[in-house]
Amino acid sequence: MKKILTAITLLIIVFAGCNNDDDNTPQNPVSQLPPPTQSGENTFGCLINGEPFVVRNTNNISAIYQEGQLQFGATVEANSNSDESVSFNLVNPLNVNQTYNFNNNSYYAGYSKLTENSICNYGFEDTYQGSIKFTKIDTQNFIIAGTFEFSTVTEGCIPVEITNGRFDMQYIP
Repeated sequence: MKKILTAITLLIIVFAGCNNDDDNTPQNPVSQLPPPTQSGENTFGCLINGEPFVVRNTNNISAIYQEGQLQFGATVEANSNSDESVSFNLVNPLNVNQTYNFNNNSYYAGYSKLTENSICNYGFEDTYQGSIKFTKIDTQNFIIAGTFEFSTVTEGCIPVEITNGRFDMQYIP
């Protein structure tokens, strides 16, 4: 009986001490984004200069669609002294499966980053390329879903490339 207990104890020690190499392998950043759903899951994510930007607190997502204008966005708070925000402002008409370019006078995208030492605010006018495409606009259940990407630059801050953007949000009518 002592030998069996000793063998079991040794097995537990050996397996508990195993190093799982998956913990040290970097994940594909796109795989860290929320899945592209269309059911009002209140998800929002993208890559900002290749790094995942994923909203984990639905209180940091907002969307308002009133009087022919859609405003929505999301914020990720890294800590009490740092946050990043992505925002959009679009004017009707908005249709599913149509691409809207941000260098148009009716469709805007912006980004801001606040850190302990600096504020970089990339206003709508700083976005020089990009687009948004709605995969769902449900005016009965107040859901918008889609994809986006854009590039922006502002003086004194690094250029920002936002790619693989996706959202599935409920909006306030």
